[in-house]
Amino acid sequence: MREVIHDFAQWLAKKSYTPPKNAIQYICHVEGMDKWAAPRPMSRWVPEWYKRMPKNNSQRTEKLQDNQFQRNAPLGIHPDFGLHGETIKTCPGMQDIMTTGFMLPFWSNAIITTTQDGKQVLAHTSTDGSQCLGARDGENNSDFTKISMLDPDSDAVHQYLIGMGYTTEEIGDWRKFQKRPEISANFKVHPQEQYSTMVEHLPEEWCKCLLKLETPWRIVTPPGWSILYTDPTYYFNDCIQVMPGVLNTDYWHESNMFFFIKRKGIQFSMNFGDPLICHIPIKRSMLPLEVRKSTEEERQRDRKMFYFNNAHWSSARAYRKYLDVFGYKEKGECPHKKD
Repeated sequence: MREVIHDFAQWLAKKSYTPPKNAIQYICHVEGMDKWAAPRPMSRWVPEWYKRMPKNNSQRTEKLQDNQFQRNAPLGIHPDFGLHGETIKTCPGMQDIMTTGFMLPFWSNAIITTTQDGKQVLAHTSTDGSQCLGARDGENNSDFTKISMLDPDSDAVHQYLIGMGYTTEEIGDWRKFQKRPEISANFKVHPQEQYSTMVEHLPEEWCKCLLKLETPWRIVTPPGWSILYTDPTYYFNDCIQVMPGVLNTDYWHESNMFFFIKRKGIQFSMNFGDPLICHIPIKRSMLPLEVRKSTEEERQRDRKMFYFNNAHWSSARAYRKYLDVFGYKEKGECPHKKD
């Protein structure tokens, strides 16, 4: 009876679930990943260097005191008041970009090797060829890292496979070999012809092949919303460069990623939990463009905001208060409004 009640409770939970309105949803096909490698708001991924950055720079404060404040304050102003020498930590633009969107961490481990000529990228992942406990052959494959490679017919890839323990006879016809479950997840053809005209514009030290990472996540956004893919904000990764893009995730939910490797002839790791890619939800609509000379009303509003900014020591404190003080009503009636 207890098992019947438990099964009924699970069925009822599925029937009663309704997706939240106006929310971004990350849906994973790998059991448990939503617990141990879940996407998080960018506010949880602020870079460590930014956390260590002081709000005021003492050296810059001393210079400003000598050059500016001595005229009005002969005894100087103590740095503890924080009136000058501010760093980028007080910049509202920096604050907001670091807390906008969601970070997707790497859900696995991988060792990436690039050839000296930068034409090949080889990968070994922690889930390569793995299978669920008790699964039958060819079913429930738990290789959920799935890094796809370029030019599988090359000698470099051939030698790599031999290094993994495969014989030349086992590799045989590449097309037949590629269909094997333990291989197909990691080695797929991704023709360079798809981005041939871009290659000549890449930095000389970059590898010229593109790394594709298939993710186990499906992203669902409300109607009219897309996802902007970007590098993790201000993380300065010295090995991989995210290829930015926009995906209409309100109807297309698969979310593969593409990277360029920044250095030839290296081997590096992609570690579990590392910040991988930033997702920023954007409204999919085009705003009308208007270019014109400012009006007297708009110049007057700028003067008001300028005076208000000066009243706060010209700091970012005023920026956070502009909306409450001035609001949208100060902009006047919309010039495109129809009667």
